[in-house]
This record gives sequence, structure tokens and C-alpha cells, in this order.
Amino acid sequence: MLELKSSLHKRKKQFSKANYFSIKFNLIKLGLIVIFGILLYSCKSNTIVKNDTSNAAVEKIAELSKDNILVCAHRSFHTTAPENSLQSIKNAILSKIDIIEIDVRTTKDSVLVLIHDKDIDRITTGKGLIKNYTFSELQQFNLKIKDSVTLDKIPLLEDALRMAKGKVIVNLDLKAVNYKQLYQMLKKYNMEKEVISYTGTLKEVNRMLRIDSLYAVMPLVKTKDEMLYYHQKIRSPLQHFTDESFTQDNMDWIHKNNKIVFVNTLWDEDDTFILGKMEAMDRVIALKPSIIQTDHPQLLINYLRSKKLHK
Repeated sequence: MLELKSSLHKRKKQFSKANYFSIKFNLIKLGLIVIFGILLYSCKSNTIVKNDTSNAAVEKIAELSKDNILVCAHRSFHTTAPENSLQSIKNAILSKIDIIEIDVRTTKDSVLVLIHDKDIDRITTGKGLIKNYTFSELQQFNLKIKDSVTLDKIPLLEDALRMAKGKVIVNLDLKAVNYKQLYQMLKKYNMEKEVISYTGTLKEVNRMLRIDSLYAVMPLVKTKDEMLYYHQKIRSPLQHFTDESFTQDNMDWIHKNNKIVFVNTLWDEDDTFILGKMEAMDRVIALKPSIIQTDHPQLLINYLRSKKLHK
């Protein structure tokens, strides 16, 4: 009897020990699975999206800006013709400006036209909101350059695209636009991969990317967090920096990660630059953005060439 009890006790002890190690092993196994899952999720959520290289305009900008700073004409070449006019685009092409920025809005009859302001008061001989006029009604008014009235009219985006295709890179500043309508027009002329677009906020970026995930969006970037977010989440390497984000630290990071930074010199820097005071413009140039947008594109190109920063 004693031997039987001893044998049973021994087996119970062995079973308890085996059970303990089995439970411990399973707990370790479960822990490892949980840790692996967390790491996998973390890696997946922080995956860096590779730059899109399918856009001809982006490819050209990336290639040309390796050793140069490119110049974008604000509202096209508007010191020589009315802003956003076909003549200003033609003049930019003839002057071999790198990029033109044009502003797109929509008329009452859903026609895409070029104009910066939501009303026509400043730039035409008429008055009122763009959205309250049909395209044909807008043609009764003439465009102005400063206080001078010209023979130019508010142009169709369609005509601007035809004129620019294959001759100059176009940056579309989308003011009040149906993105699907815009995209269909770009496809009509096989230009959906030949333009870039300033899209501003994350909401607008996502609106366009839902139509084409490879579209060359250029979001507005004010903080380092936004810079890193767009680096991780979108394929377009374009980022529009502001005074807050345009710092040496951020630009060092940008150059290491092959991003394309677009900056404005439209106000203080431009105002002193045309007076022959170069200090403010030189501070912008020293940080080596890929693209500088200016109201004086020819003057800036000549200055960059003097520094061997534009071919």
C-alpha cells in the first residue's frame, strides 16, 4: 500500500512539473506571438512610401534640381502680360522659364478657367464672382495688367494645357475645382502625369489621391511632423514649405531623403531682390530648395546663373 501511495505521489509530482513547464512554454510562445504582432504592425504603420517616379514632370524636376535651383513663375509670367493669361504662358515658354504656376477656378456653367481671385474685380474690366458668370459671359470683359486694359480674356484651362504641353512644366494651384473633372481633362490630353498640383491641406491631398494614388500632389508643410507624415504616407516627393518649415535642419533632412521642396519668395525677398538687395534671397538660395516661386522669374534665373545654380 505504501509503495502504491509513493508511486502515485511521484506520478502526481511529475505530472505537475510537466504541466507547469507546458503552461510556461505556452505563455512564452503566446508572448512572443504578441510581441511579433506588435512589431509587425509598427513596421507596417511606419513603412516609408517610396517616391513615385512615374510622373514625367516630377522626374524632370528631380533630375534638373540635382545641381540647379529651378524657377517657377507665379501666376505665369505676369510682369510681361496679364496674370494667368495665355500670353503670359507664351512669354514664359519663350523665356524658357522652368515651371509656371496657374490658378484654376470654375464658372457658373462648370467650365475650368484660369484666374486667381474668386471675383473678377481686380484683374478684369468687370465685377462680381467667377461662380456667378458662365464662361461666355466672362468673355465680355478684358484682362488688365496693373491699370492697363489689354485685349486678353480669361482663358480656358484646356487652352493653357494645350499651349504648355511638352514646353513647360505646369503647377496647377487648385482654387475651386471639381478634382474628377480636372483629372478627366488632364487624361484627355495625356497630361495627368505631366503636371504637378499645389493641393494645400491633407483633406485636399486625399481628395486627389483617391482619384489617382500616384498623382503629383504638393501639400503645404508647416511643421516637421507634417514633413515626416507626407514622407511616410504619399508617393509624391513634392512638399511646399512655409517660413516655419523652411529651416536648415529640415532642409538637411530633405536632401538626405531625396524630397523636392518648393518655396515662395513672393513678398519680402522679392521686394528687396528687385531693388538689388540680395541678402534675403541669398538666405533662401543657401538652403538649396529644388524650386523657388517668384514674381520675377527671369531676373531670378539670371541671378542663379551668375552663381552657377541654373543651366
